[in-house]
Amino acid sequence: MRVRTVLVGAVMGMVLATTAGLATAAMDVSEVLQRSREATFAGKDMSATFTFDIANSKGESVRWTGHYFRRSSPDERIRLSFEAPADLKGTEVSVASSKGEGRVRVYVPSLRRVREITGDMRGESFFGTDFNYEDLGFQPIDYSQHTMSEAKDPSGRDCYRIESTPQHGWWYGRIVRFVDHTTFLPLRTEYYDRSGVLWKVRTLGNIQTIAKHPTATEITMETVPTQTSTRITLSDIKYDAGLDAAAFPEL
Repeated sequence: MRVRTVLVGAVMGMVLATTAGLATAAMDVSEVLQRSREATFAGKDMSATFTFDIANSKGESVRWTGHYFRRSSPDERIRLSFEAPADLKGTEVSVASSKGEGRVRVYVPSLRRVREITGDMRGESFFGTDFNYEDLGFQPIDYSQHTMSEAKDPSGRDCYRIESTPQHGWWYGRIVRFVDHTTFLPLRTEYYDRSGVLWKVRTLGNIQTIAKHPTATEITMETVPTQTSTRITLSDIKYDAGLDAAAFPEL
């Protein structure tokens, strides 16, 4: 009986291992990345109220608030409109993507001018936070070489682990994403610099199902060497509200 139990256990282990391998093989890395992008930017459009909480290594923090708007067609657009604090009120950030080309513009009312963020400038810190301008927009998925394997994120959830290496110079040397098997949300993203040092970590938290879309209502970016972090909290989230061009004025 003991020998039979051991044999059954061994067979079951082989079956499970084979099934896991088939699950990985059944979906290639391009499909997982595409489904992850669709999950991250779900719906035809979305609006929300946002809060930025920026903390330094001493535990000091500041808070910004405003409104977030996004749409998927006829072209991809994101807009952030700041309400507080007073020195940021009226600041607007516009991100547009069309045919794989992105454009970021920032309007600062105190300067009464629009700043165009182009090229390597997109790797700059966004207003001194732990996010850069590229992090706020539609990150491309075709600039890199990708490899995929099965893994668990630090919370123990089953994920696709996707390691991406840019084909040419960029501000990150390597990106590792942990994409949830069920929701396809990138629960954890690790950004390494060009020398291979872990530079930043982005995590998605407090995931809720809103209008049938699994939605991360907390996005945290931590800069590892400086021990600083920025958390974006979303509330009043609405999908498919029919946002028109008025929600995305040209800056």
